[in-house]
Amino acid sequence: MPVRTRSSTVWLFSLACNPVVLVNILRILYLVKMVWLNELNNMKISFGRLKLASLALCFVVLSIASAAFVPKGHSSPGIFKITLMVPGNANPARQSWSLVVQSELQNLGIDAGRVLLDFNTIIDRVIQPTDPNIVGKTYDNGGWDTLFIGNALGIDPDPAILYNSTNFAPSGSNYNLWNNSQADHLGTLIDQTVDKPTRLNYVRQWQALAQNATPSATILYTKEIVAFTPKLTNGQYVFQTYHFPYWPPIEQLSSSADSTIVLDQTGGPPANLIPELSSSYYDTTVSGVIFGSLAQRNDTIFKTMLPQLASGTVQSPGWSVAADGKTWTVTLRQGVTWHDGQPFDANDVKFTFDSIFDSTLKPPVQSFYQSIIGSAGNVQVIDPYTVKFVLPNPYAYFVENILGGTAILPKHILNPTLVPYANWRTNVFNTGKPSTPCTSACAGPVGIGPYKWDHYDSTTQTAYLIRNDNYLDFPVNGGPELRLRGEFTVKNYAAKTLSGSDAAITDITTGAVDVLDSQYHLETQQSFLSTWGSSKLAVYDAYGIQEMGFNMKHPILGTGVDTPLGKQDPTKAALAAQFVRQAISHAIPRQLIIDQLLYGYGKPGITSAVTPATDGFNTALVPDNFNLTKSRELLQKAGYFPTTPTPPSFWDAYGVYIAGALVAAVVAVSALFVVRTRRRSGFATIGGTTPPPSPTSSPPP
Repeated sequence: MPVRTRSSTVWLFSLACNPVVLVNILRILYLVKMVWLNELNNMKISFGRLKLASLALCFVVLSIASAAFVPKGHSSPGIFKITLMVPGNANPARQSWSLVVQSELQNLGIDAGRVLLDFNTIIDRVIQPTDPNIVGKTYDNGGWDTLFIGNALGIDPDPAILYNSTNFAPSGSNYNLWNNSQADHLGTLIDQTVDKPTRLNYVRQWQALAQNATPSATILYTKEIVAFTPKLTNGQYVFQTYHFPYWPPIEQLSSSADSTIVLDQTGGPPANLIPELSSSYYDTTVSGVIFGSLAQRNDTIFKTMLPQLASGTVQSPGWSVAADGKTWTVTLRQGVTWHDGQPFDANDVKFTFDSIFDSTLKPPVQSFYQSIIGSAGNVQVIDPYTVKFVLPNPYAYFVENILGGTAILPKHILNPTLVPYANWRTNVFNTGKPSTPCTSACAGPVGIGPYKWDHYDSTTQTAYLIRNDNYLDFPVNGGPELRLRGEFTVKNYAAKTLSGSDAAITDITTGAVDVLDSQYHLETQQSFLSTWGSSKLAVYDAYGIQEMGFNMKHPILGTGVDTPLGKQDPTKAALAAQFVRQAISHAIPRQLIIDQLLYGYGKPGITSAVTPATDGFNTALVPDNFNLTKSRELLQKAGYFPTTPTPPSFWDAYGVYIAGALVAAVVAVSALFVVRTRRRSGFATIGGTTPPPSPTSSPPP
């Protein structure tokens, strides 16, 4: 039977009437528009007609391209429905790749909706649900289905913190609610195995299991950039060496004597200044320099543990463990005072751990501490400067995660007889916001760290701190040691919340601020990077990931009871859900996201909790490739597409790459047009004083 061609008029009319084509055009156009406007704003151009002309060019080019590759042969749309949740103040790149993933899922026939929510709502629904009745519920029932989010991880590979079933949200960090006995067993072996080679072998086994089970589809491992002004003479070294989880390293900086440093951060303002109550990276920009711990990580390169509030030296620290591997004795440094001048002793340490275990306070770290320490009774005061920890089992990362990961709190201020646990979250100590506004020396958190709380300005969303000139002496990073190195010169430190990289770039180029936090994702701001100069940038492979997390209680994505296979054979329901998660993972074009949206900054992700920067990373594993044929095969295993799926169309196989190439081409052509126009009009490239519209961005959590 001969194949008939259609006239161009009929062809165009049919395309215009085809909703699938229009949806694809609009999706890709939106992505291109975001990239183009980002470039345009970077160059500080205000040509309204130029924008319209360039967007029209994008529309024409992409409409033709989309029309040429109309997706055909798909299954009926809506084989199941899910909602993709994205932080509404997220970085623009993350919003863009969530659109790309949404498009690919819809190409598979999945009814994938997408919502933008503010980060506090995401915390309430997913990370730390305040309503116990919504834990594990679907998005339509007040919970969630999938979540695009970033995680700023620790240095040591301890996946139990994030994924063991004993650490379920809201009292733990396992927001996915993944319950896998084999993963739990490996996580426990990792925690309890002191021999490092054996422990790291368990880490590699855990990572292989996690990739197969896919509780999260890890999109990428982050490469971050911090921008700073020339007044920070050692800024590049410091920010590359002391990035998160040692953040912010303000006391390590060298500048003129008694200088003032302002840091812009895209998330916040601080929600919980008591570290034990916080799940937000942005709280650490303030609390990280206020409080101290028994031990401190030297840096993120050599990773040496220093005795801070514990006594001793690097070679002979004030902690020791008995032959049983479970009983730790910690001797405290004497003569240390809190910011208000009151003495520090063992009662503060005991009080801090008691609060973590309190059932009324129930901080998000509680489950983790219970799994390691057992109960508050296992922390004992031996004398005013000695504390004993009696663990139920050995814990390989006790010094790193317990001694070094617990901010010690002042008992003389937060004693529950003075401030009941039920009031901690709303108390000015935690919020920094007194009932009566003040401009200096306001009530707020009191710690032992290098900087003291001064006040919070709600108008500018800025937290102000002042140097603690009585900062204690301890090896390497104590106050006297810092001064000997010519550091600790910043007297006044301010952390300001400012959403959007464009506004932040204006701040730093005009001298309004001195540091831009890495979460502005400056890798998307290529014009700024080239103009600002590499000597004023710190670039590093971070201990962080971007992921698409799955609700492991979801009837399709988690338990699988509502999948066709799960209904047919309930014993295979969990396996069916795993097939669905794997199918979604194969629908994520990781390399394209990194190349086209992040300009090469990042590496394709395999699993969360273990990254290339951590010990024990399994180099034998490879990321799930972008393969819609594989996705269809996996969905078929779950019972969808009951017949042999139609081979993928040209658009399915290559459309996302074509879209990426068109994005790059249109931006390049438009940029050339901009340059020519600018030469005629005489506008400056960077440094305009009027900030452009500010897209917002959000944390990792």
